[in-house]
Amino acid sequence: MRPEPVWFIKGTSFAKKYFFWLLKNNERTQQKLQRYFPSEYEDILRFSDLEIERYDILLFAYTAAFLSFLCFFVADMLLLCIDFFFIVQLDLMTVILMLISSILVPFILLNLLAYYPKTYARHLQIHSLGDIPEILSYLVMYLKLVPNLENSVKFAAAESSSTLAVDLRKLVWDTEIRLYHGMNDAIVHFAIRWGRWSDYFKRSLHLLRSSIQERDEASRIITLDRALDVSLEGTKETMNQFANRLHQPTVILYSIGIMIPLSLVAMLPAAGLVGLRITIVQVFLIYDLLLPLFVYLYTRKILLSRPAAFQPSMIPPDHPALIPIKKRKRLIVSSLMGLFVMIPGLIFLIIPSFIPLNASDEILYFISDSHGLNSVFPVTLFFIWGIATAVSLYCFSVYRPYKKVRDEIKQMEKEFSDALYILGKRISEEKSPEESFAYAAQTLQGTRIAEVFSQTSYNLIALHTSLHDALYSKEYGSLQYVYSDRIKAILRLFVEGTKRSQRAVSTSLIRIADHLKQLQEVEKKINDMLYELTSTLRSTVSVFAPLIAGVTLSITTLISTILLSLQAKQSLDTIDGVPSFLSSAAGSFMTENIRPEYFV
Repeated sequence: MRPEPVWFIKGTSFAKKYFFWLLKNNERTQQKLQRYFPSEYEDILRFSDLEIERYDILLFAYTAAFLSFLCFFVADMLLLCIDFFFIVQLDLMTVILMLISSILVPFILLNLLAYYPKTYARHLQIHSLGDIPEILSYLVMYLKLVPNLENSVKFAAAESSSTLAVDLRKLVWDTEIRLYHGMNDAIVHFAIRWGRWSDYFKRSLHLLRSSIQERDEASRIITLDRALDVSLEGTKETMNQFANRLHQPTVILYSIGIMIPLSLVAMLPAAGLVGLRITIVQVFLIYDLLLPLFVYLYTRKILLSRPAAFQPSMIPPDHPALIPIKKRKRLIVSSLMGLFVMIPGLIFLIIPSFIPLNASDEILYFISDSHGLNSVFPVTLFFIWGIATAVSLYCFSVYRPYKKVRDEIKQMEKEFSDALYILGKRISEEKSPEESFAYAAQTLQGTRIAEVFSQTSYNLIALHTSLHDALYSKEYGSLQYVYSDRIKAILRLFVEGTKRSQRAVSTSLIRIADHLKQLQEVEKKINDMLYELTSTLRSTVSVFAPLIAGVTLSITTLISTILLSLQAKQSLDTIDGVPSFLSSAAGSFMTENIRPEYFV
């Protein structure tokens, strides 16, 4: 089943129940709906299987925008009250940034929610089109063994757990209830539906249909291979075009997400020297609200334009390595470790409350004074390190097993193509399945797939069971701890093929092995294309950005120290008023601007 956006459905119900007064359902509203949501929007709702009316969607968007504006309005009023009582003085620039945020964020939220079904449908398209190579490979593998189009579609729909397989199951159901005149007619409608987003998938489906009409075996195999080649070449070509178009958006994202924040940090010392007042509220609004919001929206736009490629292996929730994971327990442990790292920062904040201002002990004064220990080493960094420790420990402890399982599945699928080739060659020599499995396991000794083949051979020889039970039995089957849909589907084809002709199945296994190798090569080329673009961003974010930020903050601290020393050494009124300038610059930099260690 497709994952439904439960939060969106609940949000529309909540808005319809409590905030119906924001948007009256009258003729004027219907005209607005026709203007905002044209007829193609209904097609998007049908495609995404969202049973929501356009009025409910717009009402939910209005509700979210209204609530967000209300939150910003309350925050603005609190800041103005603080300014009124002279707790913190707000300047004109801060007020302008507050107004921009109060208007911009609700407006963006309104548009995001109003067009969320379109985004959700695009998300489904990307994931479904990414399943094309897998679905086509199942269809082609089955048709090479048994030239029956209806059974091949049923096989692909049953063996695949991908998003596109959901549509295939619906196609099989619609055929069973006679919505189409047979599977041939159903495939035509299926090709027309998905041909709007993937022309090469449409061509591949028509080639599969035409392969059934071929009179001889050789022509049928050539047509099926051509159908698969069209799919793989189309996937590779669209990803290549996307990689070429990605250069300019990557530069813009790099500039706005990395270079501009670093440049603004570097300009803060100069801003203090010329008398500009930069407060912590301004830095918060720019760095923690406006810039991240723009980066998120632009990144979202880039990702929604990406073509489909190969989907990662599915990780089943019942995997033995994932059952011991207790997310709540690990969340508590990670939070406690984060609090433990924060202890030095908490002590730094608590100590000044217990030490008098005229304390004579130099050590206590050095620890408690803001210009003492904190000027040498920012103790407040422990709060940031504590949060980072908690998040890192939680993610590492919870999601590292998932990564390990996915890597194991990927490695096993990589080994499987070689094992399948050896198995097919051995069976073509008219050897029994148990002997062929044992030979392949011995040849690939030391790999995970060799253990599976060895267990299969043992089940056949020692238990005298059938080939199907030796592989798929829930009690002793060799595949009970294998979580790759691709391996299970291909070996199921092998089991079905041995019932018909051992010689024919050996030839099919060799062809399938070549087909898997081709899939792996195309996937590797696509990953290499994207790596050229992502490696630069990765190295910049992990190495150069922290280095530049550290150097900039050191320069800022140095300028602060120099200005303070000049202010202390010189009087206020001397030659030509120069010291007055230094005094005002130092005061502007040190008292009106935030402290350099808080830039982090």
